[in-house]
Amino acid sequence: MNRFVKMLNRISIKRKLYMMLVLCVFLPLLITDFLFVTIIIRTEMNEDRRIMNNVAESVKFTLSDYCDSAYVFLNSLASDRAIDQFVSSEYGSPLSFYEERYPLVSRTPFANDRFTATIYSNKKGIVSGGSFQDLSKYTDSSWYKEYMSVPGRYVLHIDYDKIYWREQRVISAVSVFDFFHKSAEKENKPLIKVDMNYSDIQQVIDNSNYSNNVYVCLGDRIIFSNDQKGGVTTPFLTLTEDIIENTAFKTEFTLMDKTLLIYIIGNENIMAKAISENANLFITLILFNLIIPITVYRLFVRSFVDRLRKLTDFIEGNDENSLGMVMDNDKGDEISKLTTAYNNMTGRINNLIDNEYKERLRRQDVDIARQRAELHALHSQINPHFLFNALESIRMHSLLKKENETARMVEKLAIIQRQNVDWNEDSILVKDEVRFVEAYLELQKYRFGNKLIYEISVDEECENKRLPKITLVTFVENACIHGMENKTSSCYIFVRICMEGPELVLEVEDTGTGMPDDECRKLLYDMENVSMSTIEDRKSIGILNAALRLKMFTGGRVKYEIESERGVGTIVTIRILQAAEDDGRDKDAAAAQMNDD
Repeated sequence: MNRFVKMLNRISIKRKLYMMLVLCVFLPLLITDFLFVTIIIRTEMNEDRRIMNNVAESVKFTLSDYCDSAYVFLNSLASDRAIDQFVSSEYGSPLSFYEERYPLVSRTPFANDRFTATIYSNKKGIVSGGSFQDLSKYTDSSWYKEYMSVPGRYVLHIDYDKIYWREQRVISAVSVFDFFHKSAEKENKPLIKVDMNYSDIQQVIDNSNYSNNVYVCLGDRIIFSNDQKGGVTTPFLTLTEDIIENTAFKTEFTLMDKTLLIYIIGNENIMAKAISENANLFITLILFNLIIPITVYRLFVRSFVDRLRKLTDFIEGNDENSLGMVMDNDKGDEISKLTTAYNNMTGRINNLIDNEYKERLRRQDVDIARQRAELHALHSQINPHFLFNALESIRMHSLLKKENETARMVEKLAIIQRQNVDWNEDSILVKDEVRFVEAYLELQKYRFGNKLIYEISVDEECENKRLPKITLVTFVENACIHGMENKTSSCYIFVRICMEGPELVLEVEDTGTGMPDDECRKLLYDMENVSMSTIEDRKSIGILNAALRLKMFTGGRVKYEIESERGVGTIVTIRILQAAEDDGRDKDAAAAQMNDD
């Protein structure tokens, strides 16, 4: 980036303005127009594809509806026990056959507007005619051979075949007639064939008025189409290369045992056609949009580039020890204001530098003084009540015990008192703060006996990190007071300090009484948003005092986490993000410690 800026700095303003015109005006305009046309074309294509998909689904629904209805019609006849007994019986004479057949066909419809059903049987005495045919006469027919060649029970027969007295397009559903005595074999069993009304299906497709040409194919044969080519009495047409090449949408679906393909021819792209037909107009508009902006742009460039060059020459010609003023200055635009500002600057620059520099130093001194005052105010507010509790405990036990234990407690108290009154430096090493914490916990253990059990764990790499004084012990004190004092059973307090990546993690855990959720959330909010104004009117400020001092010490690079459950305990986690300068200071502190040792 810097190299690119330096390269631009070596180019004249005039050329940079032209570059800006091209890159910021013309190029975005062309890209936007291109994207706009592309989006329009893509939208049209997606809409066209959606329409073609709807057409395909409509065709699927039409054919599936006919086949499903034929399937239902076929099974309704096959499940008729009277028909089954009639087909399975043998007849000694045609008269007996017709006597049994007449009441059957009188009550059972074998045909309607959409379907015609025929039952084929090779039982003795079957007389071909109407809805019943002698199967032996049709063993050479295409539908019979197809049915016997496939393993399934149902076959969808699509062919150009002879029906009654003429050849025509045929679509039929064929199945074995053995509803009440099923078996795996097909040989010598009655069959039922339901012929669908091909013209009816074709008429439904034609009446749908699809905007695209649709071809429903079985293999390379066109079974149905809406291109008005072919009819029920003409053979099926063959799928051509021209149809395949112009197909914009293709899908397949299954009807019974047949997999049919749907080819849909796409419409001509209206947007592409419009662009092609108006190409000359588009080119003219683009050129027109380029020439006029460039001409006008050159006029505006001349209005200020020459004046900028004049101002630059004047500034470069100034003496080293004094700044002159531009006398020839036409009032009006920003360049005139720039010239006026330059003239004003030359008269005030020395005074401005002097005054601004002094004012900045004064503000820095005031800010430093304010921070020190706030810090001393915080120091004065630290609650020492734990010291009075410890003294009272020592006094009571001194009446009952010898001097050794009292002396040890006084030593611990001396550590605390020394740390509490020595404010020459606000920060302290972690290992020294831990000594303070350990002394405080020893005093508390002296007070509460076996009711308090504590454990302190500090990673070696954390010992030379720095903290504000009496911050960690404040959280430990809070764990003792609010966690243990109201609990009758033993209370465990764990203090853990470690590094997690770039964060110094301080964790204080107690198994005390815990806090309600709403109180826990409020305390966490107060700690994260603490300021001098929020603790001025508080009676109990120990935790908030420590949180504010941590915030000031780290520059806001501190986060808090509180987990608490009533009757179980509380965990307070403090995460301090370590800055680069903190690492250097830690190394210096470690070196100084080694020298002292």
